[in-house]
Amino acid sequence: MYEQIQNPGPPLPPPPPHGRRRPRFVLLAGALTALAVFAGAAAYGVYWWTHRDERRVSSAVTDFAHAVDREDSATALGLMCAEEEQSAVEAGASTTDHGLGSRYERPVKTSDIKISGDVARVRLTRPSQQPATLYLRKEGGTWKLCDPERQSLPQ
Repeated sequence: MYEQIQNPGPPLPPPPPHGRRRPRFVLLAGALTALAVFAGAAAYGVYWWTHRDERRVSSAVTDFAHAVDREDSATALGLMCAEEEQSAVEAGASTTDHGLGSRYERPVKTSDIKISGDVARVRLTRPSQQPATLYLRKEGGTWKLCDPERQSLPQ
């Protein structure tokens, strides 16, 4: 046994040199990772920016449909373009009636949103109701329901 300790076998190979190769690799990998994260964030930002009006149009239509469900004429009027609102008020719509509670709201699905400048067209689908096409106009940076725009947006 004493011989095994004295003669452990062939010598081990020398450790690899600690040159600059590993730090360069780590730096390159870190830079590529940072570049990938930046590119992903930029792509998401572009997607978000270009689709934000679609989300706003969908939200305006959903809010309007729920206001109609609740018989909340004050909110519904606020979601209409100026000429639609004026026409509804002249027809007798109340500017102060906030109607019923949210339990009267029915599901809303928007699709096929087309935006051309400050005019939008959207398809509204609801349970047990025929699909409808609604038109909106951007007024003061806010999308408002505006049926007269039906004539200005190509079908």
